[in-house]
Amino acid sequence: MDSVEMNKPPLSKTELMTIETSLKSRMQVLHDDAAFNAILKLNKMEGIADFEIDLSLSTGNIELRKIVLEILFAIRNSRLIYFDYINSQGEESNKIAEPYRVVFKDRSWYMDAYCYSRERFNVYKLARISNLNTRGTFSKRDYQPISYNGGEWMEKDNVPVTLLVNKVVIDKFLELLGRENVKKVDDTWYSVIYPLKDNVFGYNKLLGYGKFLKVISPDSFLSHFTAYIDELKVFYQYSN
Repeated sequence: MDSVEMNKPPLSKTELMTIETSLKSRMQVLHDDAAFNAILKLNKMEGIADFEIDLSLSTGNIELRKIVLEILFAIRNSRLIYFDYINSQGEESNKIAEPYRVVFKDRSWYMDAYCYSRERFNVYKLARISNLNTRGTFSKRDYQPISYNGGEWMEKDNVPVTLLVNKVVIDKFLELLGRENVKKVDDTWYSVIYPLKDNVFGYNKLLGYGKFLKVISPDSFLSHFTAYIDELKVFYQYSN
């Protein structure tokens, strides 16, 4: 129309493809109608996108999607949520909370919520939630999103552990820590400092690398880690 003026130039093909890729990622994770409809409205661009993100979910994560959508409904409608929770120490409790945000990080779902029993904002892993339901409403508080990158709740009690890492699995640590934190020792081994919790959760992370990783220091962590390996040996001996 002659009377219409464009304040901004139209999006380029690359920009449209970028938006479409982002929407496809959301569609993979949430499978929501809003993302699907937005993709249809964008229209399929000609050619093959030069950038794709594959966030395909495991069976368990697909099942968790129902809880995600229930929490998103509660957030958007300011509904209180009630649920049972098992924390990382295996302790069970009943929770009443105000939900504020859902986060998908490292292929796990989390929720930022104001917990009534603790009287503060807290992070909950959705895989540890059961019997979720909504009742009543709440007035939103002043909320600052909780950091998932170096946040205090994730870094708390971490110990800097020096490791020797075999070249077979060094790519994992390059992705985790960055190249500047990986030092080559020889043609086979690299030295890294990896922050870990000095408990079974930290030990189990290392066990996944098998003989391609060796703990060097600190001595206290090494002692606890090898004692845990001995416990596993005893466990399997008595299991048989």
